[in-house]
Amino acid sequence: MDYSPVGPEHFDEDDHTEAKEVGADFVNALRRVRVSFGAIGIDHPCDTCQQDEHRIYLGWITLAEARRMTATVNAAMDELDRYRQAGRVPRLP
Repeated sequence: MDYSPVGPEHFDEDDHTEAKEVGADFVNALRRVRVSFGAIGIDHPCDTCQQDEHRIYLGWITLAEARRMTATVNAAMDELDRYRQAGRVPRLP
């Protein structure tokens, strides 16, 4: 056991930092197609349950919100389809 002094970085959680980075990227990707989940958050791993990693929690949405989000995503995908049909195929991951 190492008993040397520690600094604040001792409490850094690399996996939590990664979860925040991935979460921010996910939110930004959704916002690019004008979709936003108001209750989005990060759930921490649970020592007493089966969740052993960070998870992005989207929260609950109403049916009206789901309809609006569906219409928004479909409109963005329709625009992408128009590009494809015009022979301007974008590169997707």
